[in-house]
Amino acid sequence: MLNACSKKAKKEDINVLLKKYNSQGFLIEKVREVLGENVSFAVKGNFDNKNNLEIAAAKEINETDTSGIQFFLLELKETELSVISSTKVLRGSLTKSLTNKIKFPFFNYELLYYNSNNYYMGSRGGEQFSYIINFKENETYYSHVVSAPKKLAQIYISKNIKRKEIKNFFISNAKRDFPNIRVSVRDMNLDDNNL
Repeated sequence: MLNACSKKAKKEDINVLLKKYNSQGFLIEKVREVLGENVSFAVKGNFDNKNNLEIAAAKEINETDTSGIQFFLLELKETELSVISSTKVLRGSLTKSLTNKIKFPFFNYELLYYNSNNYYMGSRGGEQFSYIINFKENETYYSHVVSAPKKLAQIYISKNIKRKEIKNFFISNAKRDFPNIRVSVRDMNLDDNNL
């Protein structure tokens, strides 16, 4: 009888904890306990198609030898939040960027979308980085837009993208800012003479 009461109390405690994760403030606080203070984005979702609570988070990395952003997938196991997957450090900044979960009809789970927006753009051109993080398949889909004065803007789309819908998603988003954008077969640097 004591064992049954203990299991019931534990289930009630977990249900109370799960409800707390509906608060964005609580969610960020718990993710920062695991990943550190530089976390500025966290969202609940179905990123790995499991039944556990899953949280995707983004963290700014500013170390002497590495800077950029990194994305993490965390999972609540019983009452402990832990990292189950992460990307490498990617080019970008969370400042003035757009990060959110995204759903495509051909996946039965959610992905994470990032766009640097105009953070790396200036009056003389610049760059825009976009990522779609597929935690379930451990893939990072990537697009890189480069704009230079008196030249057509170009977009590079990573070779690991197999679905044309994802390629079209990156291209159509870039066309909002650069209607005449050209697709490049290789990734570019802003200071390339071949742009």
